[in-house]
Order: sequence, then structure tokens, then C-alpha cells
Amino acid sequence: MKSLFTSIMSVVLFLFSFSANANWTLVNDLSSLNFVSTKNQHVSEIHHFKTLKGELSPTGKLLIEIDLTSIDSGIEIRDTRMREKLFVVDKFPTANLSAQLSSNLLSLEEGESILATLPAKLDLMGISKTIKVSVQVTGTANNGIIATSTQPILISAADFGLASGIEVLQKLAGLSGIGLTVPVSFNLLFNAD
Repeated sequence: MKSLFTSIMSVVLFLFSFSANANWTLVNDLSSLNFVSTKNQHVSEIHHFKTLKGELSPTGKLLIEIDLTSIDSGIEIRDTRMREKLFVVDKFPTANLSAQLSSNLLSLEEGESILATLPAKLDLMGISKTIKVSVQVTGTANNGIIATSTQPILISAADFGLASGIEVLQKLAGLSGIGLTVPVSFNLLFNAD
């Protein structure tokens, strides 16, 4: 009986805490999504996407849209080639990540942090895969949330149909090789609506 009462109270408190919360929206200018590529075995370079959209619902449903046309490697010709030959943005202009966050990650006080490992679904190049995301979630002023990767997420080009595009880039740039696995990191700020 005590267990049933505890369960019911947990559900009531869960629903009450969410009824007071609004949706959260990703702040693009204060968020980042980066990955590192390696060419010729020893040369690593950092790239990022300039445009991200995202929202987090009061029930913990997270949706992030990555604008693949906004790739920024610091070299315009390489960006153009990556858009056209790697990401094929005329067919696949965005990548999407979705996850379900637990209630304890959504009810943090300002300055309070929780470490978590979450399964997330990544849709890239028309292929969906579940990936594991290690994240630190921190409460900010005005009921905001910052989510920061605590470990790089290793994305395999072969898993998402990107290997042939990498081969094309390698030939165009006259390189001896480009790594087929890239570490991805992020820092995402969500403000309450």
C-alpha cells in the first residue's frame, strides 16, 4: 500500500511540476555543435554548423534540427564541396536528433547540474540510428537549461551513408585519406518560452 501511495504521489508531483513549465527553445547564437575531421592521418580540423533549431517540451521530448547547409569549416570551397558531395543538401538539407529527457533533467534550479547518458535517435542522410549521448544538464536563470556533451559522440560515416562522399572529397582535395569516424561535441542553451 505504501508503495502504491508513493507511486501515485510521484506521478502527481511529476504532472504538477510540468504544468508550471513552458516549452523551451534553443538559442542558436549561444549554442554550438562541432565535429573534428582528420585528413592525411595526422591533421585534424574543427568544423561547426552555424544554424541549429530546437525545442524541448514540458514532457521532456527533445527535437534538434541541424541545418547541414550551414557547415563552416573555415574554407569556403571545402564548405561548398561538403554541402554538395558529402551531405547532398539538395536532397538532405537537415539532420535531426530526438530524445526523451527524464523529469529530473527538466526541474533543475539555477546552477544545479545532473550528468546523464541518454539514447537519442539521429536522422542523417535518410538513415536513422540510435546513438548514446553523455551530457551534463545545468539549470540557468529564468528556468533555462544548458546541455553540454561530457564525451564526444563518435559518428561513423559508414553508418549514415557518408563514406562514398568522403571518398569524393578526398579525391577532389588530393588527400591520402580522410578519417571515417568523427567525434562530435555540443553546448546547447534552451530558454523557456
